[in-house]
Amino acid sequence: MTVDKEFFNVKYKEGSLDAKTAQLIFFVVCIAIGHEEGATLHLKRARECGATEDEITEAVVYAMRPAAAKVRNLAKAVIAK
Repeated sequence: MTVDKEFFNVKYKEGSLDAKTAQLIFFVVCIAIGHEEGATLHLKRARECGATEDEITEAVVYAMRPAAAKVRNLAKAVIAK
């Protein structure tokens, strides 16, 4: 069941994602912003929801991709000067 919610003027339906997916997203966002306590909490919750180590690792790689692409692109631009 979904619940209508609003967060910073964004309307959404909480519960649209399954709990495991939601916790994995929380986990990797916390990793990406350097929020260790949040990452630890949401990793624990993701595991409680049935997340496997392969799913956790895949989620971490997805979180890394945008930053890695940004580093690659900046390096190419600087080297090309």
